[in-house]
Amino acid sequence: MGAPWSRVVNSTIKKFVREREINILRNRKLTALLKKKGRISFNHSGTKMDWKIKYKRVRMTPFADGDTQEFSRKDRNKTAELDWRGYAATDSMTKGEFLMNRNTEAIVKLYSEIASDLTDDMEDAFGEELYVNGYAPGNSKRIHGIESFLQATANAGNGAATPTGQFAGLQCAPGYYGGSWDSGNLPGWPNGRGDAQYDFWSPLIVDVGDSLFDTTIHTWKNNCIESLAFGIIKTKKSKSIKGQLDVIMVDDEMYRTFINQIRGKERINVTNEKSQLIALGFNDVTNLDGTDITWEYGIPGGAGYGFNCDMMEIKSQQAQLFVPEGPDQDIVSKSWRFSVDFFGNCVWNPKFFCKFINITNPDEV
Repeated sequence: MGAPWSRVVNSTIKKFVREREINILRNRKLTALLKKKGRISFNHSGTKMDWKIKYKRVRMTPFADGDTQEFSRKDRNKTAELDWRGYAATDSMTKGEFLMNRNTEAIVKLYSEIASDLTDDMEDAFGEELYVNGYAPGNSKRIHGIESFLQATANAGNGAATPTGQFAGLQCAPGYYGGSWDSGNLPGWPNGRGDAQYDFWSPLIVDVGDSLFDTTIHTWKNNCIESLAFGIIKTKKSKSIKGQLDVIMVDDEMYRTFINQIRGKERINVTNEKSQLIALGFNDVTNLDGTDITWEYGIPGGAGYGFNCDMMEIKSQQAQLFVPEGPDQDIVSKSWRFSVDFFGNCVWNPKFFCKFINITNPDEV
C-alpha cells in the first residue's frame, strides 16, 4: 500500500531538504562564511578523524661556502584525533493521517510540511552547536564547538588568561610541547615572540577585565575597544592573510554596548568590498582594525569569539549536511516514520581562535 507513494515522497523530500540546506547555511553568519570559503566538506569516512599538525619549524642556520652541514631526521608533526558525532530530528505520520490524505498529492504535501518543520528545527539548533564544549559532561554525542578548547585560568596583568584545556588529544597550554618565549619588558605570553611550537595549539582567551587595559573600572563597556584590538592583533600568528581573523561575534548585549562606545568616534566605513559579511547580505556589522564585528543569536551570554574560517572545517560523513530518511512503515505503531540527520564533526586549529570574556571581574560584564 505504501510503496508507490513512499518512493515519490522520498525523492521529493530529498530534493526539498537539499535545496533548503543551502538557505540554512546562508541564514547564519558563521556557516555562510564557512560555505563561501569552502570549509564545509562531505563524504568523510573512517572510524575517527585524524590529521597531522605541524607544530615545529626547522631552524635556518647561517652557511658559508665550504661549511659542513649536519643532517638528522626532524619531527615536525603531531597527530590530532576526534570521533564522529551526530544529530537527528524525527517525526511520523499515523495511519489515520494517511487515510485522510490517501492520494499521492496530498501525502507529498503533508510530508513537505513535516520536512519543512524538521529542517527549521535543525537550522535553529545546528548553528548554536558550533559554540558548545563537546567534552563537557552530557555532551559526548554533540559536535566539538569552539568552547571545546577554551578553558583557561586568569593571569593578571597581561591581557589574556592561560589556556589549560586540550583538544583532539593535544594539550593547549603554551609551552607544553617545548619551545621558548621571550616577552622582554612586556607581560608574559601572548605578548612578545617565541618558537612556533611554544603555542602551536594555544587559543587566545582575552580577559576583558584585566588590568593591562588602560581604564579604571575594568568592564566590557570601558575595555571593549582596547580588548578587541588586543585580540585582533595577538591572534594573528601567521605572516599570511590566512592568519588573521575573519570576524568577531559577541552576544547581543555586548554588541549593543560596543556600538554605543564607538558612536561618534572617527572610523572607516565598512563597504561591500571590505566586509565579507555585508557582501553576503548581513548588514548588522561594523568594523574595527579591518575585522568585522557583529553579533548572532545563540552566542553564550557574556562572551565573544574570534573566528578564522580558514582554520576550521565542518566535516560531514554524508553527501550533504542534513540527510532525510524515510518514510518507513512501523507496523507496531501503525505509522510512517521520517527523520533528518547529520553525522560528522567540526575540526579546529585552536591557535587561530580567540574568546572575549571578563574573567577577572565576572560580575562586571
